[in-house]
Amino acid sequence: MEVVKTSVSYESAGSKSYSCIVEHEFPEFGLIGYGSTAREAEEDVFTALKELREVDKIAAPDIEITERKFDVGSFFSYYPFFNITAFAKFAGINAAQVRQYASGIRQPTAQKKEKLNAAIHHLIETLSQDSRAFRID
Repeated sequence: MEVVKTSVSYESAGSKSYSCIVEHEFPEFGLIGYGSTAREAEEDVFTALKELREVDKIAAPDIEITERKFDVGSFFSYYPFFNITAFAKFAGINAAQVRQYASGIRQPTAQKKEKLNAAIHHLIETLSQDSRAFRID
């Protein structure tokens, strides 16, 4: 079966409602998933694909997610093991602000988004370099 590589965007609408939007434009349908967490929204996309094949008899290809784009709330929903307060400190941003971004009360400025993205990439780089050096015994 054909596999389409695509980006997806996650959006939060409050603290218990998330969507996952597949950015690839299919000729016969669009793909959006919904859930009470960002991961549930992603799972709903794959459920929708299955239903397109089984119920609607559409020859929908498989998808491979190559890039995930998050708003702040969906990022912390998708990765719930990140502590907002600790991550905010790591990013050099006031924790109360980050909690407001995560809950949707406020939207981060372009400068704050830049700081958050830099912190995420620094964290990934640090963990990648350290991954050979630590383990739990």
